[in-house]
Amino acid sequence: MSLLKKSRRCHFFYFLVSLFLFFPVKAKVFTKEALAEIATNYVEAKIKAQTNPPTGLELSVAPLDPRIADRNCDSELVLSTPSEPPFNRQVTLQAKCNDTNSWVQYIHVRVVKMSPVVIANTNLARGEIITTHSLRVTMKPSHFVRAQSLQSPELFIGSRSKRNIREGMPVMLNQICMVCKGDSVSIYASLRGLKIKTTGIALEDGVLGEQVKIKNKKSGKVLNARVDGVESVSVNI
Repeated sequence: MSLLKKSRRCHFFYFLVSLFLFFPVKAKVFTKEALAEIATNYVEAKIKAQTNPPTGLELSVAPLDPRIADRNCDSELVLSTPSEPPFNRQVTLQAKCNDTNSWVQYIHVRVVKMSPVVIANTNLARGEIITTHSLRVTMKPSHFVRAQSLQSPELFIGSRSKRNIREGMPVMLNQICMVCKGDSVSIYASLRGLKIKTTGIALEDGVLGEQVKIKNKKSGKVLNARVDGVESVSVNI
């Protein structure tokens, strides 16, 4: 290689160095919104890295102090949490800048387990038959979901409302009847491998899995039966 070429390469190298000296690389700016997104993504990645990661989680960040100004950092942030998954309802993430700016920001990430809840899609009047258009499913925090809340609407289509239910309100088991007092119901019984069907009159209200009294139309006998569907019960013989 000629001295002229070497000289040209050296001049080019010093030119690049001078660019960095006079025009330094711009530091990354971390806004409160950017820090919140970084924290959420970090916690979410940790949760998904588990052997059997839970589903139905919703992550949100507690608002940062509005007095905190945007922060600069010339290096990558170092992220850490004091604990490992499974996390409780809240985990605190530490974001640390290790350059000359040298700052630390703590970010609180809420981890909420969500569950499906059936709510009234329209106002339901007492005695109204529930149709596919009467209900819809929404997600709510599990710790707010009551034990009697419905989670799957399909099983309850054809049931009847026992009281007025306002649009948007959760539908509870004690607000409907799959077998309603005075209704004609199908009675199913199994005997020696044979399934027998007859009809009866419900003497009380009931929902899936409940024991209700049914009067057999043919024999007049009162039976204890288990509700297994809309206007359907089963008995043990």
